[in-house]
Amino acid sequence: MLPFLTLFGIVAFAFVSTNLDNLLLLVGWQLDGRLKVSQLFSGYMLGMLAILIISITIGLVGYLFPIEYLGLLGFIPIAVGIRLLLKPPAEERGAVEVLGSTSAVAGTQLSNGVDTVLVFSPLLADSQFIFDVEIALQFLLLSVLWFVLARLVGRRAAELAWMSRAGRWLTPVVMIAVGCYIFANTATDLNL
Repeated sequence: MLPFLTLFGIVAFAFVSTNLDNLLLLVGWQLDGRLKVSQLFSGYMLGMLAILIISITIGLVGYLFPIEYLGLLGFIPIAVGIRLLLKPPAEERGAVEVLGSTSAVAGTQLSNGVDTVLVFSPLLADSQFIFDVEIALQFLLLSVLWFVLARLVGRRAAELAWMSRAGRWLTPVVMIAVGCYIFANTATDLNL
């Protein structure tokens, strides 16, 4: 039971930290008002499902490597996390531009999900199948909860500044932490 609970915490933390920017996008689209809630939800979920499928596919490639080397995949999120920490903050952008369709939302979510793929792919590659299923189900559940949170936050848009500031350092730190988790010999690893 402890491996499932540990993995639950890791997945939730990784999801939240790599999707703060997506939360802001969802709130921006909601505030813009040109999309119906159903368009926004279906586009968001299509994009998140594509991110999950890409992560699973890359994670499955991990099964082609000898088990003792899978932990080395932890270098990917660590390297990206360090790069993000050292990268100067991007210039502030104006309001989120809405293209006005479900496919535009899905495409934006997908193109904005590289950090999520970089964290979840090695996590899936390093885990046993039963834990892969837990990761995938939890990812989908968190995606729905994230959308609900965006709807709630949209009502309090004035308080969004803290999310931008937190996302600047939280995402790289979590990527590094997940990379270290992948390096560690844990109860969710394939080599037990």
